[in-house]
Amino acid sequence: MEVRKLNSNVSVLQPKKKQSPNHNHNNHAKKVHRRRIMMIGIIFVVILAVFGVQIFNSHRTYANTVQQIEISKQKLAKQKSMQSDLKLEVSQLHDTNYLEKYIREKYMYSKPGEQVYNLPDDAKTITIQK
Repeated sequence: MEVRKLNSNVSVLQPKKKQSPNHNHNNHAKKVHRRRIMMIGIIFVVILAVFGVQIFNSHRTYANTVQQIEISKQKLAKQKSMQSDLKLEVSQLHDTNYLEKYIREKYMYSKPGEQVYNLPDDAKTITIQK
């Protein structure tokens, strides 16, 4: 109910006017806009979640690949040092003095007339010539 005042001290009650169809249309338009914004928001969140998962998976794959590369580099460095040690040993084996010493130590050979003593405390071999 709407209250109207006249020029006098008495006020007269009159019924409210019906809402215009335009007002009802505005409420419907607001509801539609809210629904559309909600749907767009939900779709946006889903898209962000999908891309987030893909980024996380690619980052994890990248980290695993980097780790494998580091392990491979360490293995390569170890193999290179082993190869250089073997090359050094091959070049030393061409030297007759080193070869004789190596055969004596490894295979316990001796020259004729030599006596070889192995001591338990010392890993070295002592050779005495007569």
